[in-house]
Amino acid sequence: MSRKALIIACVISLVVNLGFVGFFVGKSFAPHVRIDRVATWTSTPLERTLRPLGPERVQELIPNTREHRKMVREGLKELRRAQSKLYRATVEEPFDAARLKVAQEEFNELFLAAKSHHDEMWLEVAVKLQPAERQQIMSTSMPRRHNEDRRRAKPKVPKIPEVEVPEEIADTPVE
Repeated sequence: MSRKALIIACVISLVVNLGFVGFFVGKSFAPHVRIDRVATWTSTPLERTLRPLGPERVQELIPNTREHRKMVREGLKELRRAQSKLYRATVEEPFDAARLKVAQEEFNELFLAAKSHHDEMWLEVAVKLQPAERQQIMSTSMPRRHNEDRRRAKPKVPKIPEVEVPEEIADTPVE
C-alpha cells in the first residue's frame, strides 16, 4: 500500500472513531427524554382512541382540541403532584398516618375528577358517533378478550393417572 493510501485510511478511521466517541459522549450528557412521555403531550387518550376515524373526523368530534389537551395536561400535573405527596407521606420518617390519609384522599379526589372528566368527554363524543364508527373504535381499541368473534380456548385439564389399588386396601372402608 502506498504512503498516500495509508494516510487517507488513517484520516477516515480517525473521523469515524471521533464520530462514535462524540455520539456516545453526547448521548451520555444529554437530558434523558422518554419518548412515550413526549408522545402523550401531542395527543390525549381520547384522541388516540378516535384515531382510526381519521384526523378530520377527530377534529369534528373534538372541535377545541387545544383546550382539551390543556385541561388533560393540567389535570395530569395535579395528579402527579398528589402522587408525589402520597409517596413522600409513605416513605418519610417519622411516619405520620394522618398525613398519609390526607395525601390519599387528595390523590383519590383528583383521580376521580380526572376520570369523571374523561367519562363526560367520551359520552359527548359517543353521542356524535355513527354505529359503524363506534364498532370500528371498539374493535381496534379494546383488548382481544372483549371481541365477540374470538373463540374461547378450552382450559387444559391435566389427566390424573390411574393407580392400581391392591385388593387388600380396596375393600377397606374409608373413615
